[in-house]
Amino acid sequence: MKGFKKVLTFVALVLVIVLSLTACGQDEQTQAPANEGEKPDTSFAGTYDGSAEGYHGNLNVSVELDETGKILSVAVGEDHGETPGIGDIAIEKLPKLIVEAQSLRVDSVAGATRTSDGIIGAVANALSSAGLDPAALGYVPKEVDKWKVAKYDASTMPEKVPTTDTIVIKDVKGREVSIDVPISTYALSTMDVIDFIIPILGEDAFHKLVASGNDGGNGILGYDKLYTPVVGTYMTHFGQISEHNAPFDLEMILAQDPDVLIVNSAMQAHKYALEIEPQLTEAGIPIVLIDVPGKNLTTSTQDTFKILGRLFQKDERAAEVSTFIDEQYTLIDSMNLDEKTDKATVYYEKGGAAEVFGSTATSLSGWGVLIDYAGGENIADPILIDAASGKGSSNTLDPEIVLEANPEFVIMSGGGWMDNHANATHSEPSYDIVNRTGWSELKAIKDGNLYNLSQAMNRSTYSFFAVIKIASWLYPEEFENIDVDAIIDEYFDRFMLTDSSVNVWSHKWDGVTRK
Repeated sequence: MKGFKKVLTFVALVLVIVLSLTACGQDEQTQAPANEGEKPDTSFAGTYDGSAEGYHGNLNVSVELDETGKILSVAVGEDHGETPGIGDIAIEKLPKLIVEAQSLRVDSVAGATRTSDGIIGAVANALSSAGLDPAALGYVPKEVDKWKVAKYDASTMPEKVPTTDTIVIKDVKGREVSIDVPISTYALSTMDVIDFIIPILGEDAFHKLVASGNDGGNGILGYDKLYTPVVGTYMTHFGQISEHNAPFDLEMILAQDPDVLIVNSAMQAHKYALEIEPQLTEAGIPIVLIDVPGKNLTTSTQDTFKILGRLFQKDERAAEVSTFIDEQYTLIDSMNLDEKTDKATVYYEKGGAAEVFGSTATSLSGWGVLIDYAGGENIADPILIDAASGKGSSNTLDPEIVLEANPEFVIMSGGGWMDNHANATHSEPSYDIVNRTGWSELKAIKDGNLYNLSQAMNRSTYSFFAVIKIASWLYPEEFENIDVDAIIDEYFDRFMLTDSSVNVWSHKWDGVTRK
């Protein structure tokens, strides 16, 4: 009997222990975290600075946090260089969205993607400096460009061959410039001018190039990615002599010692080049001025080729290229588009979006000149052409005027340049302008006549193709028996080093808007 009582006592003791452990487990599962409702061990209270790359250089932000790490405010520094009317819309909106959402996974402002990405990246940088993990707020870093630019190696500089003659060239400003020939090396004011050199020199356009300024599309890197796989490494003997629309680095020019500096007189580089011309003349480096896109749509490109053909002693090749371009304008002229009495009405805008109103142009400037030659009736002309700024490129048109005019076509320009290849990333236009109030009711939008052209076309050697493309949209009946895309294909086959697919020349809206 005593033994039985001992067993019962033992069982009871085991039950008590099991129940106690179970209760403890339940308490651990149901009790609040130790730091909930209490002050954290580490306070994040304070203001933290961060920066990231925007569209025009670094964007700096100040982020205010409370002690728990909650974002109280985001302020973008006033020292930014973002585009007025475009980038500053993102600067106004994004900080508020980030604070409201307490997240970095917020939508970019259409039309100002790079500025938006810069703001988000700068806030992430500030949070990191505060000891917080931006990924916890949905931050996903942009993919890093893995392209490696070749390191400079002076031993790879092109060999200078002895000159055998001196020629005199009359440049686009009528200046008579003495040049010792043959040319062994040369430099450019902006990298995009090389599209005029390639048809004349072929691969030597890169092998003889020793320096260039950058263009607005970061062409130095872009052309490196495109052409290094084609012509071999040339960046080892290349020096950058300026940023876009910035003064030249005289020291770099003198160090690279080109036989000639070719300068586009239509850009700010013209002014900066002439400022240092006395020093360059003393060093034996002449300046030759060209004009791109030039004052005459149908002849300026050919005039540039003729100057460059003379400079590089490739007159016959330059004449061949010029003749091809002449033939394209002859094709357009044969259609008598300027005599049409029922011209298609067109609204043009550069890189606009729902909240970002891009600039337009009259028939006296920029893309407006090309639209006019293609037979379009520009709805901006009656409003802006007689204004003091009618010949400028920074005009905007009241959206209500566009709605009232109800154009048959809307043509936009924007996007990348020579970026449709394995080493680059191309993105399609967003066409976000259709989300503007009332714009979905425009005749152009209803009929699907919304197009985008690669922005740099109008100031390039390919402007003839832009005119033909626009005319084929406005008057398709005139082009029933013409393969328009075959024209640019032929140009590339005959005069360039790649095929024409390296660039997305144009794009038609498919009815879908994209971020």
